[in-house]
Amino acid sequence: MLENLIAYAVAIFLFQPINVLIHEYGHGFFVKIFGGRVTKIEVGIGEPLFQVGHVQVKKQFFIFGMCRYEGTPEISKSRLKLSFIAIGGVLFNAVTITMLILVKVYTDHHHFLDGYYFGTTGMLILSALLPVTYSTGFHSDGKWLVSIWKKDSLSA
Repeated sequence: MLENLIAYAVAIFLFQPINVLIHEYGHGFFVKIFGGRVTKIEVGIGEPLFQVGHVQVKKQFFIFGMCRYEGTPEISKSRLKLSFIAIGGVLFNAVTITMLILVKVYTDHHHFLDGYYFGTTGMLILSALLPVTYSTGFHSDGKWLVSIWKKDSLSA
């Protein structure tokens, strides 16, 4: 019982913010390779708690995130580039799960917290891919992806 409580606390207060940070850096990675500039990575919502470099952690740090960036005209006119930016966070989260699976398969690594990491990462991926508008007013990556590919959604 106590082990489960500790594991849930670790999942919520450690794994979730780490997953959000990885996710936002996934967006930022594609922004950078397409010539844009990441201005801020935010982890959480609410008032800022602290900032290190361009990463700002908010008071409710274990939920939500945002990669703020300055794009280029080439990015804004390319559905493919925008799609990679939109899906970049999910791709980075999927890579971390894949790496953990490979570690588990090829080593004797087995820890009870692994399942909690898989769970928090899976939920983040799922919530990012569902085409919804969050209570914060921002669109999920899935909804952003749908809007990118809607007819006439990009300027010519």
